[in-house]
Amino acid sequence: MREEIKKYLNHIKETCAELSEKELLKFGEGLTITELKKNDLYIDEGQMQKQGGFLVKGLIRAFHTDNFGNEKNIYFIPENEYTFHYASIISQEPCPLTFQCLENSTIVNFSLDQLSNAYETLPKFEKYGRLILEVKLRNQQQRLESLLYKNAEQRYIDFINEFPQLFNRITVSELCSYLGVERQTLTRIRKKISQS
Repeated sequence: MREEIKKYLNHIKETCAELSEKELLKFGEGLTITELKKNDLYIDEGQMQKQGGFLVKGLIRAFHTDNFGNEKNIYFIPENEYTFHYASIISQEPCPLTFQCLENSTIVNFSLDQLSNAYETLPKFEKYGRLILEVKLRNQQQRLESLLYKNAEQRYIDFINEFPQLFNRITVSELCSYLGVERQTLTRIRKKISQS
């Protein structure tokens, strides 16, 4: 078994300790690995997702391209996080976002059938899925509320506190897109914070 798959199975075990080694190995049987280079796409907007992924190495951004060709970063996916659009894969509808590697990335993949089978045959695995979804839902709700209720400075401070490991791994333009601010605004915010 490849090291990347072991790392993913270990993540599952850490999240849901009730799963036995036998259950983990059963789920691990159908996992595959995708290795992508910087700027490669893992999922393209409009694509029907046949699999989900867990990023074991690298960094991915999920973004939307508007009608004018402007890219809006929705979120960043660092190591040890899932990298797929949950609503689209479950409903089997086209993905509304593009997932692009910002660094060389390694992803452990599982098919939708494999995930459904694990939920049906491994009752404890369903608990793992629920725990992951609770975290994802909380994160999405915080992101939405941040855009609705917080000003640019508050969003920048939240980003620094929530993602300190990403701060030096993304460009200023990517950060501005994520925060929903112009570059000049971010410069003013950084200057203000450095002086306080």
